[in-house]
Amino acid sequence: MTIKDFIAKGEAISAKAGESKHMHGYFSHSAPRLHQCCRIFGLFSDGLGKVLELGPFYGYLPFMLKRHATSYAVLEGDDPIVYPLSPLYKEASIDFGLVDYMEIFGPTHAATHTLALPDASFDTILCWETMEHFNFNPVKFVRELYRVLKPGGRVCITVPNRASFQSIYSLVSGRGDTDSIRSFYQFEDYECNGKKAFFGFHWHEYSRPELAALFSQAGFVIGQTGTFTIFDHAEKIGLGRKFARLLSSAAVTIAPRYGKNVYLSATKPKG
Repeated sequence: MTIKDFIAKGEAISAKAGESKHMHGYFSHSAPRLHQCCRIFGLFSDGLGKVLELGPFYGYLPFMLKRHATSYAVLEGDDPIVYPLSPLYKEASIDFGLVDYMEIFGPTHAATHTLALPDASFDTILCWETMEHFNFNPVKFVRELYRVLKPGGRVCITVPNRASFQSIYSLVSGRGDTDSIRSFYQFEDYECNGKKAFFGFHWHEYSRPELAALFSQAGFVIGQTGTFTIFDHAEKIGLGRKFARLLSSAAVTIAPRYGKNVYLSATKPKG
């Protein structure tokens, strides 16, 4: 699927969901990155088997990849902001479930550390830029992915690279030093399902070695791992920003470990 076709399909899904002027902006900006992820992992080919995608938000990938799978299930964070997609999942015969990852895996008395899914039930698990939003120890989550994956099955993960040139520049230059703190105050009273909780923060981003270690120590066999740099789509950007993007892309060619995003695929051993 070309990037042009990919964007056109996303536009059609957004219009059907009535989100063209609201949350569709996430897809508009993220489309080049999401398309690149699918290409890296070869997801536009048949043979995905039974797929589980965790936290797709408004990326629309379940609707685009379902034709390559025997079945498709989505576990989305339980926030009313994603509710408009629920009827579309039903229409597309995609099993759609809402969960509170913080309650399941967080440091709460009610935490079960268990997804309501059977053992060894999926061939492919996808999780795009979701793990950085977890404000809890991710080990139990990764162990759950291992449990529900079939032997020989594959997980495909992407996260922002905390060792990217952009992150290093921001840290060294002091640019954006207080942005996260400003966001904490901005969403101090954000309410989701009756509790003050906002799931949009990046609590922990991962470098490539970190992500590989996290999955290998849970028993996964690491396959593909690396970084890539694809910038968010923007209709208009200034010359300064264009130059910065060009410089960053050139630098990543020389030193790939500093790319903008980390990707990883890993398999569960067969025996």
